[in-house]
Amino acid sequence: MQSRYKLIILLIIAITVTSKLYSQQFSSELNLSGNWRFSIGDDIDWAMPGYDDSDWDLIRVPARWEEQGYPGYNGFAWYRTDIMLPASFHGRELFLELGYIDDVDEVFFNGVKIGQTGSFPPNFATAYNAFRSYQVPLHLVNKQKPNTIAVRVYDVELEGGIVRGNVRLMAKNVAVVPDINLNGYWDFTIGQQAKPGNHRIMVPGAWENQGFRNYDGYAVYSKTVYIPEEMAKQKLIFMAGRIDDDDRFYINGEFIAETGDYYGRYNSNMHYEFRNYFIPDGVIKTGDNFFEIKVVDRGGEGGIIEGNIGLITQNNFIEYWRKRRK
Repeated sequence: MQSRYKLIILLIIAITVTSKLYSQQFSSELNLSGNWRFSIGDDIDWAMPGYDDSDWDLIRVPARWEEQGYPGYNGFAWYRTDIMLPASFHGRELFLELGYIDDVDEVFFNGVKIGQTGSFPPNFATAYNAFRSYQVPLHLVNKQKPNTIAVRVYDVELEGGIVRGNVRLMAKNVAVVPDINLNGYWDFTIGQQAKPGNHRIMVPGAWENQGFRNYDGYAVYSKTVYIPEEMAKQKLIFMAGRIDDDDRFYINGEFIAETGDYYGRYNSNMHYEFRNYFIPDGVIKTGDNFFEIKVVDRGGEGGIIEGNIGLITQNNFIEYWRKRRK
C-alpha cells in the first residue's frame, strides 16, 4: 500500500512539470534582409538544397515583388537563399523570422518543410496579417556548409511576396534535442475524438494559420510513433511544446497527463507553459504507439504553438537542464 501511494505521488509530480521558457529573450540574430533568388511558378523541387537556381532573378527581401519587375502578378512564386551558420549559433534554439508574407507561405529548411501560414488553393485562406516565425529543428542544420532556406508563396491579389518586417535567424538558449523528433505533420481533428487522416497540419504552429481561422474549441492532434526496443525500456519524457490553452495527453488510449482545465469553462492561463510529460513505466511498447494530444482553445490563437516536440530519455533531459543552468 505504501509503495502504491509513493507511485501516485510520483505521477502527480511528474505530470505537472512544466518549463517557463516563453519569457526568455533572444540573444543573437543573423540578418537575412537583402537579395534573395526569386522565380514565379511552382515546383516542389525548388525546395531542395541541390537545386540550381543560378538563372533566377535577384530581388530584395523584404519588399513587394510588384515593385521589382512583377507589377500585377498574382499566383505562385518561390524565394531561395543560402546561409552559413555562425559558430555561436551551434547547439542553440533557432527561429526563422520572415516578417509578413502576402498571402500564404510554406517554408523549407534544407529541403524539409518546417512551417506554413495560411492555406493554399483549392482551400485558399489568406494570412497576410500574420507575422511569420518558424522554429528550425536542430537535426536539419548544417554546421560546416551552407543551409538552404526556400519559401513558397501564393498571392491572390494586390501586393505579393515577403513584403515587410524583420527577416532574420534568431538564436535563443541551449537547445533541447529530442531523441525522437516529432515536429512536422500530425493528424488533426475538430472535436474530442481523433480521426486519423481527417486533416493534417504542421506542429508546432497555430491552427488558425493552417486553415482553421477563428476556430475556438476542442481539437485532437494524433500520430503513430515508432519506438525502438532499447528506447522503450528507458524512462521517457514527452515534450509537447507550448499549447494554447489546455490539454490532455494519451498514449495508446491511456491517459498520461494534463495541463490546465481541459473540461473547464474558463481559461486556466496555462497557454504560456511548455509541457514536459513524464511517461510511467510500461506504457510505451516496442513498435508503433498511438499518441493523442487533446486541446481546448477558448480564444485567440490555438493549438501546439511552439517548441521542440518529441520524446527524450530522462538521462538526456537531465543533461540538457544541467547544460542550460551553466
